[in-house]
Amino acid sequence: MIRDLDATLQALLESEATPGSELAGAEVVFDLPDAEWRAGLSQLTVNCYLYDIRENPGLKTAEPLRLRSEDGARGSWIRPPVRIDSRYCITAWSTASEDPVLEEHRVLSQVLRILLRNPTLPPEALQGSLADQIPPYPTVVAATDGLENQPDFWGALDQQLKPSLNYVVTLAMMLDEVPEEDDLAPVVSEVVVESEHRAELEEEEDEE
Repeated sequence: MIRDLDATLQALLESEATPGSELAGAEVVFDLPDAEWRAGLSQLTVNCYLYDIRENPGLKTAEPLRLRSEDGARGSWIRPPVRIDSRYCITAWSTASEDPVLEEHRVLSQVLRILLRNPTLPPEALQGSLADQIPPYPTVVAATDGLENQPDFWGALDQQLKPSLNYVVTLAMMLDEVPEEDDLAPVVSEVVVESEHRAELEEEEDEE
């Protein structure tokens, strides 16, 4: 699921980048942006580093999920999905010899514009297993509870402090296998309960 989320984010940035823009010519990667990685860069790069994965307790529910066949005649209950927050630190890295910082700022602005235009991941961008995600799949740009101590974070990577976007995507992780439609049980639409007294009355009426 996480790898498919990476692919979805990459597809979103690459497909919505304005033709001829810096972002359109940039490479989108998901590597740890440490000093060794930085030394190996050969072109303008957008790094989407996944730094945190945790359950979203505010979206937790005990209500089971009801599945139905297309005709509504068969159905089943499964445990509700667990909502998981995946947090990315998005940065831009220029290899230009002149004004590299300005190029990085332009790319970061272009990334921000795309993410703000898509408050939730568009269905057409979902890759792999995410194509069957149970909505909603909210996203948050520039979340306030991002990297708490940026100087320490970049210092641990042997890098200078760098501007970044804190991007959060909430996904649904299924705990149970979703049954095939043929495996769904018939739906009981009506239950009739007859008492013994009613049955005796009906027998007497039949005898008369």
